[in-house]
Amino acid sequence: MIELKNICKEYHSGGTVKALKGISLKIRRGEFVAVMGASGSGKTTLLNIIGCMDNPTSGSYFLDGRQVDNTSAGQMARIRGKKIAFVFQHFALIEDYTVLENVMIPLIKQKISAKDRKDRVVKALEQVGIADLAGKKASDISGGQKQRAAIARAIVCGAEIILADEPTGALDSDSGRQVMRLFQQLNNQGKTVIMITHDANVAAFAHRIITISDGRIIKDEKN
Repeated sequence: MIELKNICKEYHSGGTVKALKGISLKIRRGEFVAVMGASGSGKTTLLNIIGCMDNPTSGSYFLDGRQVDNTSAGQMARIRGKKIAFVFQHFALIEDYTVLENVMIPLIKQKISAKDRKDRVVKALEQVGIADLAGKKASDISGGQKQRAAIARAIVCGAEIILADEPTGALDSDSGRQVMRLFQQLNNQGKTVIMITHDANVAAFAHRIITISDGRIIKDEKN
């Protein structure tokens, strides 16, 4: 599903920073992959390239057999809209919106009826176990519930790939375990999950652990 060939990424700001140095990687459909590494190792840059949020400086990226590096911003946005969803450490919810309104945001520009939008949102909330919170404001629910709402927002459009950046980083250990079990359930339903974490206990939920150091893959092992 995902193939990276000799991906390099450089940033130029008062000098050259080489964030990725020749990353080659294949991820099959339906895998659950954890990417580990110290701060500054390049793991977030890698996730952004996989998620079509950024282009590599050199190398090739193939998604479902189609080369997608060096495409236009509009083409990348269309690919993200169809195939990829993000889950962030700090939820990225609008606090004054209800849970239902937050989860509905990705559907607003789609040409579907208001009823169909609401039905999809309710289904997504049921999948993550918080349908009873649909009418509550995001500001009035717990961190674990917020992350479940963020995951519902990620899956409401039917994305095949979920990219999670430190999804348990803002949660207590019990809430974190509940969220990771939810990712396992989604993976069992066929979603491809790629997750950044610095926590070995969180990475243990994945089937495969990739370790990055100084912009290179130094370990890639089955779990």
